[in-house]
Amino acid sequence: MTIKYDFPTVKEEVLELLRGKRPERASKRISRLHPADRSELFQELDPAGQEIYLSVVGPAGLADLFEHLDSETRSETARRIPPSILARVLDAMTSDDAADVVQSLPDDAAEMVMAEMRTAGSVRPLLAYPAETAGGLMTRGYVEIRPDMTAGEAIALLRSTQPPGGEVYYYLYVVSPGNKLIGVVNLRQLITANPSSPVTDLMTREIISVLPGTDQEECARLLQRYRLRALPVVDSDGNLRGAITADDLVDVLTREATEDMYKMAGVGVKERALSPLRESLRRRIPHLVTNLATAFLSGLTVGTFEGTISKAASLAVFMPIIAGHGGNTGTQVATIVVRSVALDELKKKDTLSLLAKEISFGLIHGCLVGALTAALALALYQNPWLAGVVFFAMVGNVVVAGIIGSITPLGLRAIGMDPALASAIYLTTFTDVIGFLMLLGAGTLLLSHLS
Repeated sequence: MTIKYDFPTVKEEVLELLRGKRPERASKRISRLHPADRSELFQELDPAGQEIYLSVVGPAGLADLFEHLDSETRSETARRIPPSILARVLDAMTSDDAADVVQSLPDDAAEMVMAEMRTAGSVRPLLAYPAETAGGLMTRGYVEIRPDMTAGEAIALLRSTQPPGGEVYYYLYVVSPGNKLIGVVNLRQLITANPSSPVTDLMTREIISVLPGTDQEECARLLQRYRLRALPVVDSDGNLRGAITADDLVDVLTREATEDMYKMAGVGVKERALSPLRESLRRRIPHLVTNLATAFLSGLTVGTFEGTISKAASLAVFMPIIAGHGGNTGTQVATIVVRSVALDELKKKDTLSLLAKEISFGLIHGCLVGALTAALALALYQNPWLAGVVFFAMVGNVVVAGIIGSITPLGLRAIGMDPALASAIYLTTFTDVIGFLMLLGAGTLLLSHLS
């Protein structure tokens, strides 16, 4: 689709029409926008403007809007629409997206909407599965064909099938009379085949499928690994229950990557740059207060060596250098490992290889930066003992940071927790403490040579 309009200009025009209470003209202008642009426009309106928008756009237009809103905004908007109208909106959506909206409603409101929906029969089965599983992501909008059909008969069936919510069919699923999935036919294969060719000659029998309880990240990995456009969902007996389309799993990958990034930074996973102040306070303050508490631990560690620092104040100059570089090293390693875990590139058997690599990297890297830092110490204080203490502390802290940055995400995964929780807040505190202990501990042992 070619966009032939200047969206910023059109957006301002529509905003003026809505503010000026000229809904008919606004509706016509909105209908000419791409659904993604309608979503951006809607989210820039104040509550009063959004109410006008909802009143001038019909169910089909609202269905397009809902497809492009983030889950939080979509849920909030759905609660503002009367059940009878919301039912028509959901009827125009794909079954998986409609199920997501229904699940976000209070139980009584969800039942009222479902009672009004024409497509409730295809949506209700999806409500039995958690949202972040294959069952929660799958759609009932797919085409089944029989193994005794020809290519021409399958195309005729496809032409007579109206895809819900503008769904695109990439594959047709060959099922036995008992609904068992026995093959998959690529749409391109079907179109280019001789119309008299049996479907069984065209179908792929080696099927990549998932169970309804499969985690969404695993589904996304399979889709990416095998370059699929859709992924069938079958029960334990091999019966076809639904299909997950590529666009849904691309959204999953985006959400998971964002969630991991936010968790690594100690930020609420729903935080946005323009989130309301109240939401930002609620989501970010607990992490920052925890960071303050862990900083107290670093302070207490330094306090233990107060006597050493008073006699060898030069050590204080190198404390932030060693602690900071160790924290950066550990965060770098943890970020790489978290990503590799998310992409399923790291197995349990790889743990020792990973540790050996990071220890080797830490020794080489530590010697390099340790030598540079020791050279600075020697240039400033002309004390080779101080340079040696600084070198030892830097090498030791960098090696420890690499080990901790490697094993923390893997340990969290082993106990069933999210590896991304190995956030910089906790990792840097650990490397601060280790760095201070090594620097000030070695300084205490060699105090007579430093003071």
